[in-house]
Amino acid sequence: MPARAFIFVSKRLQPPVAGFLCIATMQLLMLVVANCHEQALPMGAIRVAISH
Repeated sequence: MPARAFIFVSKRLQPPVAGFLCIATMQLLMLVVANCHEQALPMGAIRVAISH
């Protein structure tokens, strides 16, 4: 009986868990891609290297 209940709950939770993992993966990929590209500078701005 407990095994049957576990299988029932497991089957019910698979779609939401898969959706959550998909969304989390997409968020992680978007974060990685966003950090790869250099930010555009406003017009007239210059980029200055800062060294210590």
